Amino acid sequence: MFSFLKNILSGDEKDTSTLPKSKEQSVLPVTNTDKQASDKKNDKAKKTTKQKSTDVTTRVTALSLHPLWENELDNMQKYSMSFMANQLEPLEEGNIAISGFNMVPHEDGVEIAAFVRNASDQPVALGKMTLLILFEGDKLFTRQEFDLSELGEIPAFHARPWNFVFTREHFITTNVLLQNWKLAFELAQNKMVLPKNLELEESWVKSLTDDQKKYFIELAKSLPELKEGEVNVQSVQAKQNDEGVIRAILLIRNGSTQNLSFEQLPLALYDATGDKVAEGVFQLKDFVVNAQTSKPWMFIFPKESILKENVDLSQWKVQLAQN
Repeated sequence: MFSFLKNILSGDEKDTSTLPKSKEQSVLPVTNTDKQASDKKNDKAKKTTKQKSTDVTTRVTALSLHPLWENELDNMQKYSMSFMANQLEPLEEGNIAISGFNMVPHEDGVEIAAFVRNASDQPVALGKMTLLILFEGDKLFTRQEFDLSELGEIPAFHARPWNFVFTREHFITTNVLLQNWKLAFELAQNKMVLPKNLELEESWVKSLTDDQKKYFIELAKSLPELKEGEVNVQSVQAKQNDEGVIRAILLIRNGSTQNLSFEQLPLALYDATGDKVAEGVFQLKDFVVNAQTSKPWMFIFPKESILKENVDLSQWKVQLAQN
């Protein structure tokens, strides 16, 4: 665990130019984390965040070492870590952040060293959280859950270094260059790009369950390559609830060189018998499918739009409605 850290921190104590530079940080409000030091501290942290919302205050987060690290690192290595922590971009008060600064191969996958930062005025103890390795912006290399309670309680306005091993079984893509990589909280992502450029918007990243995300990852892997100029709609999943409402997830694929935007979309749904079982015009606000990407979206057919009883969704398709 400490061998690779000791290697990158070895050298002249006064020569800080050889120290690794931290990557872009991923930021979350402290109130969005899974676990706080106590309910009382949690409440106070929420109040602090609200007070600062109109008057932004940023904080430098000094080094805080876990007792295990305190015992393993020598004074020169501690100095180097402290210097690196002080060089991090000031963080808005009331937030936590994670910022990777080194990645190396590991026998089980890859190992990343990072600072987990607390810019709130109270100690923070985190729980289980999903972390991502992204490359080329928002492209997903891997995602994995970690128990951040192992870091212990991070003092107010401090940064704690930690190692994270991402195992190969969680790798989503291979044979890519990870020169421009970033470590991120999944909850902090505005979007996530899966294989074959399948984009998940922020609302999907935050609302999908872990199993649903895994489903879309596997779906993305199995997609055929988009042909140049090809635009199509692919049926993904449809379910009818006890009230008769049908929820259909479609994948809109844009192989053109231009972004596609839709204000409304007239759709007709056909079941396994070939019958048209639902029809509706869907109003879409700010719905854009970027060039050379695919985007899933859910379309809800209300009960009054259902045209048939005993709908068979064992097989189904959606087409643009004629009218």
